[in-house]
Amino acid sequence: LETVFLSRDFYSQASVGTHIKGPVELAVSTYRKLGLNEAPGVPDFNRATGALGQTLFRPPTVAGWAGGRSWITPGLLLERGNFARDLLFPDINFIPPDRRNGSREIQSVARRIRDGLDITTATQPSNIGEDQIMAESNMLADRDEDFNTRYGSFRGWQMAIEKVKPIPRHTARLDFSGDVLQQELTSTTEVVDYFIERFMRVAPGADARRMLVKFLNEELGTSNIEEAQTYMEDALRMMVHLLLSQPEYQLS
Repeated sequence: LETVFLSRDFYSQASVGTHIKGPVELAVSTYRKLGLNEAPGVPDFNRATGALGQTLFRPPTVAGWAGGRSWITPGLLLERGNFARDLLFPDINFIPPDRRNGSREIQSVARRIRDGLDITTATQPSNIGEDQIMAESNMLADRDEDFNTRYGSFRGWQMAIEKVKPIPRHTARLDFSGDVLQQELTSTTEVVDYFIERFMRVAPGADARRMLVKFLNEELGTSNIEEAQTYMEDALRMMVHLLLSQPEYQLS
């Protein structure tokens, strides 16, 4: 690896920008470029990379993931932009997936037991209301086949919540305004160029660059950073979201 990383060919124009980042690589490299020392818990790492087509330790086949251009479709490119948005503008309604079970049946059992119902009633199918009566034949079949499954799943999740250490959760600590002021940037053009150099291995085209400058000017109401330094954080984050949504950001 040392020989590869010290090779001039590794950093040549013929090599740069020829690799499409996989979902996990995209997420981790974004964290690093944002200056984060650890992965934030919001958005959830596994849920975010899974939406992009890659869940660690769960490849689609024994051969792993196809990679390359298979990572990019119109829908997945949109999801990659959504990942950047969720990182820059965290969802205030976020519920940790490791703390809440999404199964309707388990939720139904938990709710009924909490309401004081007996185990037999609590473990009836979730589509059976408390005042509804199952046919005797169905009741016997349900008792034989699903009672232990429903109650066992409920108890499993209950014990997991009690004993399993939760994943640390926090949002990304970002201060783009502070970065811009520390760099002593004076215009929106300089700001856009700074973030392009910071985040992009392959710079976007001239049209995209002009679009980013125009967008930032409109959001700030000025091209003078000194005039906007007290309120520019959200505008900077929106501009960076647009930048990280560009096709060129998917390359390394």
